[in-house]
Amino acid sequence: MTEMTEKSAEVPRRLFVDDSARDPSSMIWYALPGGFFDVPVDALDPEPGSGQEAHLDQALALVLDLVPGDRRDRYAGALRDVRFMAGQMRSGGVIGCSLGMHYADDGSSASSVFTVALTDIEWAPAKVTAVRAVSLRESAENVALLTLPGSRPAAISDTVITMPALEGVPSHEVYQCNLYIPAPSGTQLGVLTLSTTAVGSRKHYRELMLGIAHTVSFHDPLPEIERTARDDNATGPDGGAIASDFG
Repeated sequence: MTEMTEKSAEVPRRLFVDDSARDPSSMIWYALPGGFFDVPVDALDPEPGSGQEAHLDQALALVLDLVPGDRRDRYAGALRDVRFMAGQMRSGGVIGCSLGMHYADDGSSASSVFTVALTDIEWAPAKVTAVRAVSLRESAENVALLTLPGSRPAAISDTVITMPALEGVPSHEVYQCNLYIPAPSGTQLGVLTLSTTAVGSRKHYRELMLGIAHTVSFHDPLPEIERTARDDNATGPDGGAIASDFG
């Protein structure tokens, strides 16, 4: 997993390259707008008996030590839930997770969760894979086929899900948007998902996901990005800013 975070700036927009983008084991690259923060899914779901698990247990124990005694059981339960969800995401092929904090149209704050999953599939033409993936999604709405840079096919869909009421949390609606992007090899499928309680801003979030789709790459884009930066620095007035095709 590789993340290239894009933060709001003066035109042209600038790309800030996360350290993960230079990881030689990376399998997928993508850009995120400002306001998203990485969640270390691997660190929250370590191998049993590993040194990483021991470090996580120590960190969680320190957190619980700071919690008032009458709330400790509640916090301990919440931390267990976080670890469980991290394990569920990893078992579902999720290799990247980010939390987003933004302002909704009415000026209130809105949160979102963005995940990236990469799964192995049987070979098929990329367009067939994209159509098949989106058609298998339950309750998919507003389905559309996309043509990404390099004439690569992809698909997008969205829907509104009603979450059941839980203890202390009333029933509520969640907007979810999914991107399905086949890898050029034809044997892997990238699934990028954004979920948010800001249902009234669904048009904005769908456009955000369309922008993200155009930044997804299954090969290292950094050499080309850095070459563009050098050229801009030599000839352009923007001081070497890396212009992005986001949005």
